[in-house]
Order: sequence, then structure tokens, then C-alpha cells
Amino acid sequence: KDQKHKKQFFINNDEELRLFLDSLSDEPVAAASIAQIYKGYLPGYGSVAVKVQRPGIRRTAEKDATLFHTVATWLERLEWPDWSPVVSSRGERIFGSAQFVKTVDEFTRRVLEELDFEREADNMKLFGDMYCNRRGSTPDVQVVVPQLITELSTRRVIVMEWLEGKKLTDICIECDDRQREIDENLSLVRKAIEVTLSQLLTTGLVHSDPHVANLLKVRTSDGRSELGYLDFGLISAVPQRFKDGVVCATCQLVFARNIEAVADLCVDLGLLPEEKLEDPEERKRFVNALEEALNDVLIWPKDERGRSTAVPRVRFEKALASVSTLIKRFEFTVPPYFLNNARAIATLEGIALKLDPNFNILNTIYPYSINHLMLNPGVSKKSEETFLEICRSPKTKLFDHNRFMMLLTDWSLLTGYRKRKIYWDLITSIGTRRVMSRIVRESIMKRIRRIRSLWYKHFLAYWEQCWMPELVGYHAH
Repeated sequence: KDQKHKKQFFINNDEELRLFLDSLSDEPVAAASIAQIYKGYLPGYGSVAVKVQRPGIRRTAEKDATLFHTVATWLERLEWPDWSPVVSSRGERIFGSAQFVKTVDEFTRRVLEELDFEREADNMKLFGDMYCNRRGSTPDVQVVVPQLITELSTRRVIVMEWLEGKKLTDICIECDDRQREIDENLSLVRKAIEVTLSQLLTTGLVHSDPHVANLLKVRTSDGRSELGYLDFGLISAVPQRFKDGVVCATCQLVFARNIEAVADLCVDLGLLPEEKLEDPEERKRFVNALEEALNDVLIWPKDERGRSTAVPRVRFEKALASVSTLIKRFEFTVPPYFLNNARAIATLEGIALKLDPNFNILNTIYPYSINHLMLNPGVSKKSEETFLEICRSPKTKLFDHNRFMMLLTDWSLLTGYRKRKIYWDLITSIGTRRVMSRIVRESIMKRIRRIRSLWYKHFLAYWEQCWMPELVGYHAH
């Protein structure tokens, strides 16, 4: 369909324009805060969705942005009064180093960007060129993206292909195949999470607003269910340093439970200035605060024994309070790309929990992170160092084959891949080949240390057995 209508103009005269306008629904079929959606019929094409911006919405948004900025400035400057019962806090900012103005300005900037439908149209084309199941260039991400009708789209109107589908949360309660429908929708939500992770960790172009109204279950012509995406006003570009930070922090937290390493990675994630961790005392305070926050947000399984690493559950309802505490006590900031992607993943988890109360999003994020850490497709130095670090023995600081095999087991069990495929992926990966020489070197060093230790052990035993009696007799004589 994309190729067929690639260069065709659909409105060639006044009569065709009148037919198109007359076909528009009398009432909007969907409505949001900034726009309404109408259904129409485009001659020579078919059914289309027409997204029309609400009159005067930009002026209202600009007024709200000014108001928010004023309130944020006032809150940021609030100080404890001279009569505060805590003497040490007098004259200090009530909200610590919280940067309300920067956060609010970034939020309102993104809202104003959403009002530019030409920008959204460009986002839709870019997203479709990468991920669309009909023309996308990314093989591991295949979703349904509506085609944009460029000639009819303007700064305040977008005309696009009409996608017929259902919300992922729409379940027939009294139907006999209710459980089958729940399983089908849940598989699409898992796919949406995997798509988001692929966008976040591979391409760096992320749909940051995948709420329930923007995701559809679309039936294809062959009867299969596919995941459809709508609304491309919020598309985030993610820096490489952040992508590496997410992968490394997830593996350090879940596999190694190394809070200090996670604290260091907060710099790569853009959450903390680098100089904040240079002071040993300040670093210690931050590590303790981060550990306390993670204990509130994560629920670790009581039984940690098994074939693979125990994956904790995330309590997103506790996350906001924990992050707020860190913001207040430290110069902890939340970059826009972090906030957008966290919101996207949290939204998808919320949809999944409605379908399955036992759903655990880390069961998807963790194996995906292992995959990127071990294959290291971006040949990242940070991923390389983290991979070696979590595979090293805490005692010898050298490569530990048992820890490496446990990581492979996690990768296999949580993804469902056979170990044969995993070994092949490792062998053929550029990132893995880069670290193989270091693994071999550390393995040789470990063997040398073991041989040296055994040699000393046998030498001392021989010494005690053969020479010590003679020396004792000599001194006694």
C-alpha cells in the first residue's frame, strides 16, 4: 500500500475535496487534550484518520507554561526561616538541590513540541522507516505504523491511514475465549516492551508515549494479531552514554547486586554530576541513600536459590517518593530522555499488570540487558568493562568461569534461547571478540596463581616432612 500510493496525489480538484470533507464523521471518534480525531474516506485511497488541533490550544499552553515556570522558580528559592527548630537548616533551601525550573521548562517545551504537527509528521515518517512491518529497516522490530498522507497534512492537521483495531485492555468479560484473548493481548504488551527496549538500547529513537490509547491490536489480512502504534508527538533521541548506562546498571543491580557500581553509573545515566562522587564522604552518603531507595522500590524473592539469578519485582508506586528523596538530598537530576523512557516502560507495565497481576517487567528488561552487555553491538568500552567486572571473582578479581556460566544460564532461561544459539552469537559478535583476549589472559593468570599456590603448598609440606625434623634435631643438639 505504501509503494502503490507513494507519489499519488489524492485531491486533484474541488469535487474530490468536497467528497473528502463530506465523508468526515460528524463527531470526533477520539479526543485528547490538544486534538480531536475524525474518520473520513479519501477517494482513491480508503479510510483515513484526521487529527485536528483544538483552536487556541497553543495560546493556552503558552500561558500555562509561564505559570508553571513562575511557580517552579518560587519553589526552588524557598528557604527555611530563621525561626526553624533545626538550627543547621536555617537559610538553606527547603527542597535542597532540586531543579524544578529546569524540569518544568523541559516538560513545557515537550508539550509545545507536541503542538507542532509538522514535527509529529516527521516523527511518524522516521518511526515508520525504522520500525514499520511493511517498510522498516530494523529487522528485530516489526510493528504496524500508519502511513502519513503528506499532501493533506499541515501544522495543525494530520491525515493518516486508518488503523482498525482494539485497545490492549479491551477484554470481553463474558466470552468463552476470554483467557485466550488475555494471553494474546499480554503477548502484544510484552512485544511493546521489547520494542521499547530495542528502541532504547539499539536505535536510540524511542516512542515515549505508549499509553493504552496509543497501542492497538491490529488484525492483518492473514488473520494474525500485530501491534499498532499511534500518536508520534513524543519521540525521544537517546544518547549512547545513556544506553550503555541502562544496560550496565541493570546487570550490576540484578546479577551482581553491586550498589556502588550502580551509583557510579548514575553519572553515565545523566542523573548525577561526576564531581559529586569525587568526595569519598559524599560518595558514601549517596551509595547508602541509593541502597535505601532501591530496597524500597525493589522486592527481592525470598528463595534466591535456583538455576538462574532471582529477578526482583519493581514497585513503581514507590519510585516517585524514592527519587524525590534523592533529588532533595543530592544534585540528582532527571534528564528528559530518562523521564520519557521511564514513563514509557512504567505505562507498559501498568497495561500488563491489568492483564496479569503477576507480570514482572524486569523479567523482560534483565535478559535484554544481558544480551546487549555480552554481545556489545555498539562496541562500548563501558559495557566491555562491566561485562568483565561482573564475571570476575570478588576474591581474586580475575575472570571466573562459574560466574560466566551463570550469566549464560540467565540469558538462556529468561529468553528461551538454546545455549547453542547463545554460543554462536557470542562467537560471531564483534563486542565479544574484543574482550576474548582479556578473558584468556585473566584465565591464564588465574591458572598460574593456582599452580603457584599448589607448588608452595607442596613445597611447604615437603619441607616440613623432610627438613624440619633434621633442623629440630640440630638445634636440640
